[in-house]
Amino acid sequence: MRTGVAFFHIIKFIVGNGNTTRFWEDTWLGETSLATQYPSLYNIVQHKEAYVATILHIVPLNIQFRRSLVGDR
Repeated sequence: MRTGVAFFHIIKFIVGNGNTTRFWEDTWLGETSLATQYPSLYNIVQHKEAYVATILHIVPLNIQFRRSLVGDR
């Protein structure tokens, strides 16, 4: 495993205004990234590199998936 990759698995980000923390790929909510916690959602999300501020700035959340979520999915 590359050192840089291991480093990013053990650090957490302070979100602040959310303009520099990636919603899915950075560890900012819980012990691992949301991509790791919710791989099924991460696989169908359109903008994997989106920042926290971009997603949380409006309600409903600004998350776009490649297909609609139906039922328990």
